[in-house]
Amino acid sequence: IVGDLHKEFGNKVPDKAEDLPLQDLAAAIGAFGGGLGKHIQAQLARLFSNKMPGGFSLSSARSTMQSAYGLGPQRQDALLLAAMTMEPSNRLSGEAEAKSWLGTVAQVYAAKAGISYTAAGVGSSGGQAGAPVISSAEMEKMQQKQHEHIRQQIQVLARHAGMDLREGARLAEDTQARATKMQTKLDNISAELGDELIDGVQPLFDARKARHFDSSWNWVRQEAYELIQKAIASCTADSNAPVNVDEASLQRLKNRSSPGLLQMLAGSVSILQAAKDNSLEPAIKLVLQLHCACSQVVAKPPVYRELSTPTGPQVDIGPDGTVTYSEVPRPDEPSFMDFVDHMRRPAAQGKAPFIHLKEQTTDNAWSYCAELSTMYYSGLNEICGSGLSFASKTALVTGCGRGSIGADIVSGLLSGGAKVIATTSSYSRKTTQFFEDMYRAHGARGSELIVVPFNQGSTGDIKQLVDYIYRDSNASKGLGWDLDYVFPFAAVSDIGSFATSLG
Repeated sequence: IVGDLHKEFGNKVPDKAEDLPLQDLAAAIGAFGGGLGKHIQAQLARLFSNKMPGGFSLSSARSTMQSAYGLGPQRQDALLLAAMTMEPSNRLSGEAEAKSWLGTVAQVYAAKAGISYTAAGVGSSGGQAGAPVISSAEMEKMQQKQHEHIRQQIQVLARHAGMDLREGARLAEDTQARATKMQTKLDNISAELGDELIDGVQPLFDARKARHFDSSWNWVRQEAYELIQKAIASCTADSNAPVNVDEASLQRLKNRSSPGLLQMLAGSVSILQAAKDNSLEPAIKLVLQLHCACSQVVAKPPVYRELSTPTGPQVDIGPDGTVTYSEVPRPDEPSFMDFVDHMRRPAAQGKAPFIHLKEQTTDNAWSYCAELSTMYYSGLNEICGSGLSFASKTALVTGCGRGSIGADIVSGLLSGGAKVIATTSSYSRKTTQFFEDMYRAHGARGSELIVVPFNQGSTGDIKQLVDYIYRDSNASKGLGWDLDYVFPFAAVSDIGSFATSLG
């Protein structure tokens, strides 16, 4: 329920909303001042698709509320909220029945809101006072008689020509009967399982929408060019200013080193030296440094190294009680190598490391395992030191949206040279741009990133994804991979189970 409130009202919902009385919660959210939110819109769409007859849409209902009851947009929203509490038990059969139900809702809403409706009367024709007018009901009656006369003439001509005008109608009636039967079946399934489950298992996978990113050779040249231009600008602005490149940027260049990049750097040195400008010496030294570093690793596989600054959680409570959470650099731990060293220290003299691994003994007890802990810290030292290569490895990562653990894992795999297929349940231009930027920043030599739409709640999607990954790329449009790693984030939670007993 709290999740639905956040969908509807966003950041207006206070903390611990579940502990507040409804009256206090309403006061905290504030007065209604706009259109209906995502949750209510979804519920209204479900109401009209499941219970209203075909052709009677939400816009049709709003048109009726405007013409028959004179309600404006926000009054219509209020009436629709009342309508959600008076949902018909079965699908309504036709437009007349739908308008009758809407009329019942309108009367209930009027009583609750303390308003009355003005009956639709005849108005002035815009001419002289007292000019004769005709009601809309009489006009409709005349038009109906005219249309009936025309239909009779058409039927006489059709019989004369030997045509069956009912052929299409009978086909439509048969189609409508089958559609009604199918709709009833779907309504029963929806009532039994719920819309959330049904919507949650809808397939999304489509191999034709796969996006491939593998042009690390291009992005490294652009990054190198930007570094050189910044160095030149720094020299021009202040010849005494130091021109340096941080370790993370240098590592990215080294991971994407190639003969083409070395040729570009050598050419840049030649151009800068030909200028014969002493103020450009710092920039020349920087480019030579980049050329030397990249030439040393051009024949080596790329590696993932953790070079970010370790952070820890910090919570501040302001004078007004406002709680602010942030991640701040850890004291006395400027690098992850320092962080790992501190974790390795024992909590007390003669005890196990502060962070350690245990193993289960024959009597089902858990005890400190020195061998596993040593392997663990050996891996951490490699990540923080010489680096870990994923060259020629393939991986599948699901649930790797912005800010997620999965996204960081994809970045690390790409920087180590792996080929990664990442899935997303929110496939859009914005999402693919996020993955493109990720590859641009972290994609190393030989790495590849493939992004596909995928719903992990759909069995059909899972089968199609596996087939797409393992299917022979020569005989079909598959990748022909054999996965080395699988990171199935965004799976349905299974609490209280061991890994060996998961379904």
